[in-house]
Amino acid sequence: MRRVLVVLTALVVGLSSVPSAQQAGALRAAADALGAERINSLAFTAAGAAYQVGQNYTGDQPWPPVMVRQHTVVIGFGSASMRQEQVRDQSVTQPRGGGAPFNGQEQRLIQLVSGNFAWNLPAPAPAAPGAAAGGAGQGGNAALPMAAPAPANQVERMLTIWSTPQGFVKGALANNATTRRVTGGTEVTFTVAEKYRVTGVINVRNQVERVQTRNDSPVVGDMLIETEYRDYYDFGGILFPMRIVQKQDGLVSLDLIVASVTANPTVNINVPDNVRTPMPAPPVNVTVQKVAEGVFHLTGGTHHSLAVEMRDHIVLFDTPNNEQRGAAVIAKAKETIPNKPIRYIVTSHHHWDHLGGIRSAIDEGATIVTHQSNKALIERIARSRRTLNPDALERSRKPLKLQLVGAREVLTDGQRTIELHNLTNYRHAGDMLVMYLPAERIVAEADVFTPPAMPTTPLNPAAMPAARALVDNVQRLGLNVQTVVPFHGGRTVEWAEVTQRVAAANATD
Repeated sequence: MRRVLVVLTALVVGLSSVPSAQQAGALRAAADALGAERINSLAFTAAGAAYQVGQNYTGDQPWPPVMVRQHTVVIGFGSASMRQEQVRDQSVTQPRGGGAPFNGQEQRLIQLVSGNFAWNLPAPAPAAPGAAAGGAGQGGNAALPMAAPAPANQVERMLTIWSTPQGFVKGALANNATTRRVTGGTEVTFTVAEKYRVTGVINVRNQVERVQTRNDSPVVGDMLIETEYRDYYDFGGILFPMRIVQKQDGLVSLDLIVASVTANPTVNINVPDNVRTPMPAPPVNVTVQKVAEGVFHLTGGTHHSLAVEMRDHIVLFDTPNNEQRGAAVIAKAKETIPNKPIRYIVTSHHHWDHLGGIRSAIDEGATIVTHQSNKALIERIARSRRTLNPDALERSRKPLKLQLVGAREVLTDGQRTIELHNLTNYRHAGDMLVMYLPAERIVAEADVFTPPAMPTTPLNPAAMPAARALVDNVQRLGLNVQTVVPFHGGRTVEWAEVTQRVAAANATD
């Protein structure tokens, strides 16, 4: 952490330095055109759409969009700090795909970064009638609820600062950028925090047209982030694009129409004490709950897994979240079922929160069992490089073993049978597999039915369509289910509870 801090501090100090002779030409012209050296802070407002990265309906489709009614960004270049607020609108029907629905029709996100620290703030409660307006002014964060440290988002937010048009030019001037002529302009490249390469194209009109960089992803490794800037406009003396389109992993993740731009606003973003000195991250916790003989629910986090003992091997269902969780789940399965290898690791579906440990699964040497629509995605994950934050697969480069599933697949050792079924008419994901153990009358599933804390607690109405899909598919397939093992929530449930909830909801529709 200390080394990164020194690097970022050097970047901030360098922003006021005089550009070297090697940085003349296109970079110098862009700095003049964009006012990069006179703009020490920047604010802009926009609206458009944000997209749920890693949550497409199938692995080859676009990320599903959510409408953004207001997108506000305030950046202090000298302190490498940024506050980004986004008001998302769910009043329109959402397209097929994942992403957690939010309560009500509006969601407000407040995300900040300053140097090496990133954090989120919950939306402030509405002021009481007649109360004076509070807040900290533009760019501040006073009088807001407790900050939630978000260290995993620090790099992405830091790269966002140096990917803005003015930020890119300032970063290039401060970091001994290299330049070369390309079709349509000049390519400029520099490195921040010692390892994050930022490359942009300055067109013949001295405008930053495109910026590319890479951030670490537990699923696809060194993930490309590309931001395109279009239709530059003079916002009261500030040249800035009216259209911003960002892509992550090749698919659109943000599409904004800029409404206003302000140069040199007051920015006062102070790192909260609990963010500057956060509590140590707890170790990955995997707990074991025996569901039936040789069937174990691996819980202890936000996402769960299932380990099934076969005659001479283990079948593991889902390695979620990230490399650490995936590796811990694999280790716990082998500890719980000793002296047997994990031969098959089944993916419930391709969404990145459930696929986050897939590289650990490939490194384990197990055969990856997944829906046939995921063939290209899993093959690409297996060959992707992860050099920014090397993991076990990056070091071992083990080959992929892949088994594809259509509508139905059976895994058996001659004694125990596991059925895998692809759900139909399910909007969350087109490749969703559920695991059915006919002898034990168990269905294991992810993102289809998440039980409330207590059987008497009402089910969130937004979750009812998925529950209906589960009941419809079980009836269509003729499965004789007694117990549902969910991969979210704190308990297994009897099938009767699921059907009763769905029947009650159907009766009131």
